[in-house]
Amino acid sequence: MKRVVLVFGLIAGLAAPAGQQEERRGSEAPDRATPTCNTVEVDAAAQRITGQWREGYSEGNAGRVAALYAIDAVYLTEHFASGMVQGRTAIQAYVQRGVDAGYKVDRTEILRTDCSGEMAYVVDRYSAKNAGQKTMGVNLVALRKAQGEWRIVAYEAAVPDPATAVRTLEQAKP
Repeated sequence: MKRVVLVFGLIAGLAAPAGQQEERRGSEAPDRATPTCNTVEVDAAAQRITGQWREGYSEGNAGRVAALYAIDAVYLTEHFASGMVQGRTAIQAYVQRGVDAGYKVDRTEILRTDCSGEMAYVVDRYSAKNAGQKTMGVNLVALRKAQGEWRIVAYEAAVPDPATAVRTLEQAKP
Protein backbone atom coordinates (compact mmCIF):
# COMPACT_ATOMS: atom_id res chain seq x y z
CA MET A 1 0.00 0.00 0.00
CA LYS A 2 2.88 2.37 0.77
CA ARG A 3 4.22 1.75 -2.75
CA VAL A 4 0.91 2.76 -4.34
CA VAL A 5 0.81 5.97 -2.30
CA LEU A 6 4.43 6.68 -3.25
CA VAL A 7 3.68 6.18 -6.95
CA PHE A 8 0.57 8.38 -6.75
CA GLY A 9 2.65 11.09 -5.04
CA LEU A 10 5.38 10.80 -7.66
CA ILE A 11 2.89 11.10 -10.49
CA ALA A 12 1.12 14.06 -8.90
CA GLY A 13 4.43 15.87 -8.47
CA LEU A 14 5.63 15.10 -11.98
CA ALA A 15 2.32 15.88 -13.63
CA ALA A 16 1.90 19.29 -12.02
CA PRO A 17 2.97 22.23 -14.14
CA ALA A 18 6.20 23.74 -12.78
CA GLY A 19 4.44 26.65 -11.06
CA GLN A 20 1.95 24.34 -9.32
CA GLN A 21 4.34 21.66 -8.01
CA GLU A 22 5.26 23.56 -4.84
CA GLU A 23 1.67 24.72 -4.33
CA ARG A 24 0.34 21.13 -4.40
CA ARG A 25 2.81 19.88 -1.81
CA GLY A 26 1.23 21.99 0.89
CA SER A 27 -2.44 21.61 -0.04
CA GLU A 28 -5.12 19.03 -0.60
CA ALA A 29 -4.84 17.29 -3.96
CA PRO A 30 -7.49 18.48 -6.42
CA ASP A 31 -10.03 16.05 -7.87
CA ARG A 32 -8.33 16.31 -11.26
CA ALA A 33 -5.00 17.75 -12.32
CA THR A 34 -5.13 20.98 -14.28
CA PRO A 35 -5.63 19.69 -17.83
CA THR A 36 -2.87 21.44 -19.71
CA CYS A 37 -2.61 18.59 -22.18
CA ASN A 38 -4.84 17.12 -24.84
CA THR A 39 -7.12 14.79 -22.86
CA VAL A 40 -8.55 13.28 -26.05
CA GLU A 41 -5.01 12.37 -27.11
CA VAL A 42 -4.22 10.93 -23.68
CA ASP A 43 -7.42 8.87 -23.61
CA ALA A 44 -6.55 7.47 -27.06
CA ALA A 45 -2.97 6.72 -25.96
CA ALA A 46 -4.29 5.00 -22.81
CA GLN A 47 -6.63 2.81 -24.87
CA ARG A 48 -3.85 1.95 -27.33
CA ILE A 49 -1.22 1.19 -24.69
CA THR A 50 -3.58 -0.81 -22.47
CA GLY A 51 -4.80 -2.82 -25.47
CA GLN A 52 -1.32 -3.48 -26.82
CA TRP A 53 -0.10 -4.48 -23.34
CA ARG A 54 -2.98 -6.98 -22.93
CA GLU A 55 -2.58 -8.38 -26.45
CA GLY A 56 1.20 -8.65 -26.30
CA TYR A 57 1.12 -10.37 -22.91
CA SER A 58 -1.63 -12.79 -23.88
CA GLU A 59 0.07 -13.59 -27.21
CA GLY A 60 3.26 -14.41 -25.32
CA ASN A 61 5.18 -11.51 -26.87
CA ALA A 62 7.22 -9.95 -24.03
CA GLY A 63 9.11 -7.80 -26.55
CA ARG A 64 5.87 -6.16 -27.69
CA VAL A 65 4.97 -5.39 -24.08
CA ALA A 66 8.44 -4.04 -23.26
CA ALA A 67 8.36 -1.75 -26.32
CA LEU A 68 5.57 0.23 -24.59
CA TYR A 69 7.98 1.28 -21.82
CA ALA A 70 10.55 4.07 -21.74
CA ILE A 71 14.15 2.84 -21.59
CA ASP A 72 14.44 3.88 -17.91
CA ALA A 73 10.93 2.82 -16.80
CA VAL A 74 10.19 1.17 -13.47
CA TYR A 75 7.74 -1.67 -12.84
CA LEU A 76 6.61 -2.04 -9.22
CA THR A 77 5.31 -5.45 -8.28
CA GLU A 78 4.79 -7.61 -5.23
CA HIS A 79 5.95 -10.61 -7.32
CA PHE A 80 9.63 -9.57 -7.45
CA ALA A 81 11.93 -9.81 -4.42
CA SER A 82 13.02 -6.15 -4.44
CA GLY A 83 9.52 -4.97 -5.38
CA MET A 84 10.87 -3.13 -8.42
CA VAL A 85 12.11 -4.04 -11.87
CA GLN A 86 13.99 -1.19 -13.57
CA GLY A 87 14.72 -0.61 -17.25
CA ARG A 88 13.04 -1.85 -20.43
CA THR A 89 15.34 -4.86 -20.83
CA ALA A 90 14.72 -6.06 -17.26
CA ILE A 91 10.97 -5.44 -17.65
CA GLN A 92 10.96 -7.59 -20.79
CA ALA A 93 12.73 -10.40 -18.92
CA TYR A 94 10.24 -10.10 -16.05
CA VAL A 95 7.24 -10.17 -18.42
CA GLN A 96 8.78 -13.17 -20.20
CA ARG A 97 8.65 -15.13 -16.93
CA GLY A 98 4.88 -14.57 -16.77
CA VAL A 99 4.49 -15.45 -20.43
CA ASP A 100 6.52 -18.66 -19.92
CA ALA A 101 4.26 -19.57 -16.98
CA GLY A 102 1.24 -19.34 -19.30
CA TYR A 103 -0.35 -16.25 -17.75
CA LYS A 104 -3.03 -14.57 -19.87
CA VAL A 105 -4.77 -11.23 -19.46
CA ASP A 106 -8.40 -11.74 -20.47
CA ARG A 107 -9.79 -8.24 -20.12
CA THR A 108 -8.80 -4.70 -19.23
CA GLU A 109 -11.00 -1.75 -18.35
CA ILE A 110 -9.74 1.80 -18.03
CA LEU A 111 -11.20 3.38 -14.90
CA ARG A 112 -9.55 6.81 -15.06
CA THR A 113 -7.06 8.90 -17.00
CA ASP A 114 -5.69 12.33 -16.25
CA CYS A 115 -2.84 14.45 -17.50
CA SER A 116 -0.88 17.63 -17.20
CA GLY A 117 1.77 18.76 -19.63
CA GLU A 118 3.76 15.81 -20.91
CA MET A 119 2.74 13.48 -18.05
CA ALA A 120 -0.38 11.38 -17.67
CA TYR A 121 -1.67 8.48 -15.66
CA VAL A 122 -4.05 5.61 -16.26
CA VAL A 123 -5.84 3.49 -13.67
CA ASP A 124 -7.14 0.23 -15.08
CA ARG A 125 -8.62 -3.02 -13.85
CA TYR A 126 -7.83 -6.38 -15.39
CA SER A 127 -8.90 -9.99 -15.18
CA ALA A 128 -6.43 -12.76 -15.91
CA LYS A 129 -5.67 -16.44 -15.71
CA ASN A 130 -2.52 -17.19 -13.76
CA ALA A 131 -1.50 -20.83 -13.62
CA GLY A 132 -5.07 -21.76 -14.56
CA GLN A 133 -6.63 -19.70 -11.77
CA LYS A 134 -8.72 -16.61 -12.38
CA THR A 135 -7.49 -13.44 -10.76
CA MET A 136 -8.05 -9.72 -11.00
CA GLY A 137 -6.02 -6.67 -10.21
CA VAL A 138 -5.57 -2.98 -10.82
CA ASN A 139 -2.74 -1.07 -12.42
CA LEU A 140 -1.50 2.46 -12.04
CA VAL A 141 0.36 3.43 -15.19
CA ALA A 142 2.36 6.66 -15.47
CA LEU A 143 2.93 7.88 -19.02
CA ARG A 144 5.32 10.49 -20.36
CA LYS A 145 5.25 11.98 -23.84
CA ALA A 146 8.68 12.29 -25.41
CA GLN A 147 9.42 12.97 -29.06
CA GLY A 148 5.71 12.79 -29.86
CA GLU A 149 5.24 9.30 -28.37
CA TRP A 150 3.54 8.31 -25.10
CA ARG A 151 5.48 5.64 -23.19
CA ILE A 152 5.08 3.96 -19.82
CA VAL A 153 7.56 5.38 -17.29
CA ALA A 154 6.17 3.75 -14.13
CA TYR A 155 3.83 0.80 -13.71
CA GLU A 156 2.33 -0.48 -10.47
CA ALA A 157 0.40 -3.73 -10.43
CA ALA A 158 -1.74 -4.48 -7.37
CA VAL A 159 -3.41 -7.84 -6.88
CA PRO A 160 -5.83 -7.94 -3.95
CA ASP A 161 -5.79 -10.96 -1.65
CA PRO A 162 -9.42 -12.16 -1.57
CA ALA A 163 -8.90 -13.72 1.86
CA THR A 164 -7.88 -10.46 3.54
CA ALA A 165 -9.30 -7.75 1.29
CA VAL A 166 -11.69 -5.23 2.82
CA ARG A 167 -15.00 -5.60 0.96
CA THR A 168 -16.51 -2.24 1.91
CA LEU A 169 -15.21 0.94 3.51
CA GLU A 170 -17.52 0.25 6.46
CA GLN A 171 -15.36 -2.80 7.25
CA ALA A 172 -12.25 -0.59 7.34
CA LYS A 173 -13.50 1.55 10.24
CA PRO A 174 -11.76 0.86 13.58
